[in-house]
Amino acid sequence: MTYKTARDRFLAACAMLAILAFAAPSYANTQSHAFATHHVVFQISNGSAQEQELVLANAENVLRYFGPTKVQIEIVAFGPGLRLLLKHNVHSRMIQSMHAEGVEFAACHNTMMKLHLTKADLNRVAHVVPGGVIEIMRRESEGWNYIRP
Repeated sequence: MTYKTARDRFLAACAMLAILAFAAPSYANTQSHAFATHHVVFQISNGSAQEQELVLANAENVLRYFGPTKVQIEIVAFGPGLRLLLKHNVHSRMIQSMHAEGVEFAACHNTMMKLHLTKADLNRVAHVVPGGVIEIMRRESEGWNYIRP
């Protein structure tokens, strides 16, 4: 498609920016923990019930040990591990309870696209990140401790 005027090019660029702004995953739902002295990112990439229980138990133990005001925790789910964050998962209530105490749950957008899932398929407290591995790398670069139970 060719644009005849500068105005046409400008309008086309504005339309593309609007599409990208609404389509791209964001970090807008992450909470700030201003007084946290410890920051931990957990990986869940295995879909087994045992792995799901293990990552939640480990995160719960860290939360109880340090207390919700002293630790910031994010559980990043990707690949088969994304099953943890599906809205009908057996651990949904526990996830919501942990989120109420400040634990964040990140869902991999790449995995969601591969499985044809939308935000509506996820637990309401989960936020979407561009990629699970990318999110873990980002957190590690910020000095977070990385745990893969």
